[in-house]
Parts: sequence; C-alpha cells; structure tokens
Amino acid sequence: MMLKKIVLLSIFAFLIFNLNAQEAIIDVSKVKQVIDGFGASTAWHGQLTTPEADAAFKNDKSNQMGLSILRVRIDPSSSWWNDEKQNAIRAKNRGAMILASPWSPPASMKTNNNTTGGELKPSSYADYAIHLKNFCSHLGNVDVVSLQNEPNIEVGYESCNWTPAQLLTFCKNNASAIGKPVMAPEAFNFDKNYSDPILNDSTANAHVQYIGGHLYGASAYNYTNAISKGKKVWMTEKYFNPDDIETCITMAKEITDCMYNNMNAYVWWYLRQPGCNLIEAGGKLKKKGFTMGQYSKFVRPGFNRVDATYQPKTKVYLVAFKGKDQNVVVVINQNKNTVSQIFSFKNDTVFSVKKYVTSGSKNLNDEGTLKCTSNSFTDNLDAQSITTYVTSKIPTGNHTLKEPEIRIFPNPASDIIQLSSIENVTGWQVYDVLGKKFFTQKHPTSSVVGISSLNSGIYIIRIQQKEKEYSFKFVKN
Repeated sequence: MMLKKIVLLSIFAFLIFNLNAQEAIIDVSKVKQVIDGFGASTAWHGQLTTPEADAAFKNDKSNQMGLSILRVRIDPSSSWWNDEKQNAIRAKNRGAMILASPWSPPASMKTNNNTTGGELKPSSYADYAIHLKNFCSHLGNVDVVSLQNEPNIEVGYESCNWTPAQLLTFCKNNASAIGKPVMAPEAFNFDKNYSDPILNDSTANAHVQYIGGHLYGASAYNYTNAISKGKKVWMTEKYFNPDDIETCITMAKEITDCMYNNMNAYVWWYLRQPGCNLIEAGGKLKKKGFTMGQYSKFVRPGFNRVDATYQPKTKVYLVAFKGKDQNVVVVINQNKNTVSQIFSFKNDTVFSVKKYVTSGSKNLNDEGTLKCTSNSFTDNLDAQSITTYVTSKIPTGNHTLKEPEIRIFPNPASDIIQLSSIENVTGWQVYDVLGKKFFTQKHPTSSVVGISSLNSGIYIIRIQQKEKEYSFKFVKN
C-alpha cells in the first residue's frame, strides 16, 4: 500500500513538473544584459539609395527593419570611398550606431606588401593606429572601431593574419591611440584564444571596450570572462544563403541563442548584396529581413533582456526583453504544426499584447491584440514561425489611452538626437539658449532629429504632442 502511494505521488509530481515546464514564464524583475541592437554590413556595397536606407534603418512602417547598427569597411588604400561615408551618414541620421571594420592594413605596412594575407609589420603598429584614427576622423561618426576582421584564418581575398600574441601587443601599446571605443578580435569562429589574452592583461583590457566575434563554425556561448570584465559582447558577422522559412527559423534560433547567452548585439553580413542579403536592390525586404525585423523593430537599443523560460515545449524557444514602457517576447516554433503556448508575466502588470508573425506565408504580419488575464495569455503559434509579442500596460476596453511620455536620447549627442515616440507629435523646434530658432518640423514622420550642422553647445528642443508641450535641454558635442 505504501509503495502504491509513493508511485502515485511520483506520477503526480512528474505531471505537475511537466505542466509547469510547458508554461513560458517571463520574470521582468530579473534583468540581464543591455541590448545595443541589431545590424548588417554595407562592405563593398556602393551607396545605399534613400529607399534602401529607409528599409534598413527606419522603423515607421511594416516594411522597415529598424536596424540600429551599420558595419562599414575600412578601405586599406586610405583613399576612402565616399560610399561608406554616405552609408554611415544615412544610417546615423536614422538612429543607427556605426561599427567600422578593416579587412587589411595598407599594403605598405605589411610583411608581404599586399592587402591579401601577410602580417602587420611590428614597425608599423603605431602607423596602423593612426590609419584607423584617420578613417574615423574622415567618416566623422564612428561609434566602435575594430582592429581586424577575422585575424585567425588565411583566405584569398583582402585579409591580414595575426597571432593572439601580436593582437595582445597591439592592444597594449597602440589601441588607445585610435581615440575611439575599440573592438577585438572579430575572430572567424569566436575563438577565445584570441580574446582571453587581451582580457587577462590589465593594460590591454583597459584599451578594449567591445569583444566581437563571428559564428562561422561556432555556436553562441556565454562569454563570462568578457562579461565579468565589463565588456560588451557583439556577434558581428554571420549569414545563411537561402531565403526559405526553414533557413529563417535557423537564423532566428541563432539570434535568440546570442541574446540568451548575454550578447549585446547581433550583426548580419550583407545588407543588400545578392546571396545572403536582408533587402533587395530598391529596398524590398526579403524573408530574412522580415525575420530580423521580428527582433530589431521591437527590441530597441537600451532595452534589457529579462529572465524567461528558454524552451517551454519541444522545438519552441523564446527570449524576452524589457523596455521603459513595454516588454517584448520573441518566440520560435520549429515544429511543422501549430503549438498552443501559455505565457505568464511575473512582477509586472500586463493587460494585453500585440502580435506579429513571420512564417512561410506571413511577413511580419500584424495579428492584432490579445487580452491578458491575471498577466497571462494563451496563444497558438503558427507552424514554423517567429512570433513577437509586444505588451501593453494600459487596460483595453472602455479606458482612455494615455499619450506616451516623450524622452530624447542620446544626450550629449554628435549627429542626431532621437525622440522616444512620435505618436501624436504635431511638431518640434530647436533653439539655442538665447532663443534663436535653428530647425522646425511639422507633423514629423521620423523620430530622428539631425543636429550635425549645429555648432557645439547647449540647445533646447520643444516638442508638441496634441495639447502637451515638452522642452528638453541637450548638449551638441
């Protein structure tokens, strides 16, 4: 009789455990890493057109990705292309950060006098730092500069080979002379053998702010050595060629895994070039572009990842984020059938969620609003789909919706400031402290305010939102 009771209790405990395991719990009180954003590269692209830049970096329409990082190429010839400068300006004016990566130092600085292969001569280390600094000055809006693209593989195109010891020496003695936040090592397979020596040396560690790497032949992992030393960890290059839904599911799983493993950014390879691109010439989003948009449109710079059930059911994966006024949950269903899923939010009040879906037949489709009961809801996940839920903390039904509170960022700023929302914004004006008006905009369609033409100093922006007006001081660097 006792044995029978033990067996029954064990079965009951097993059923309760599995019932709980099937529920996706999002605990917004357990805050993880800050998110810098999602991006792509325009290396060897030529100039983006205005529609292409809008499709990539704006975030006002459903056919725009809202990317927040652009990776540009540093030409080794030093006759720097106007193309990448214009691409950087267009991305920056739409709110993106700029990451600059070199594939090779100038040939004259290398052991083989060639931009393919070879090594950077030790006698040229100081000159190479100046080369990188000059590029940043030429572009004018670089946020992060990398030291070398994929230093750990030999290839037949523009490249340069470094050993971990050589990279460590450069970081110790020369990286600080570049004058911008530095990224290293951008290894082909996110090889820690190239970054751990830098992190473990106090001088080199102080000169590097970002650890970057690529996921070719590797999987996302939690880089505790970098994180414990206060570094941002970015995945800065990966691609998959096909544009079918199975490839997009693989892509989404990798993005989710990068975020789940405490990375701060995910940067795709080609933005527009054929083969592995996110957009077509002219700006039309490919399905991979819509897949990226399931993250980049809603998980904005400054959001934090929060604790959430990683795999509530077989082949169902999710990652969750917290912003100032909303939470975002991105869910992947790898199954070839619809799956019912329960979602519950802890330590927050959530009244409803907006739903967006990319699947074999859908491209960032707006699926409407789902009501939450006691901070929970149940929904059917489409077969082979990526679904994004954006929460609302405002009750639905017969309630008056409040206007979103307006904020500006960054502050201080160099090229642009951005409004946190343009919902019901009727206009804005920029003045100096003496009251001279410099800019005015009625019924803006973009949240970005370009200030690159202003002199350094203190200014005031006045923003009208229906009957309200907000005034902010900001500093132009």
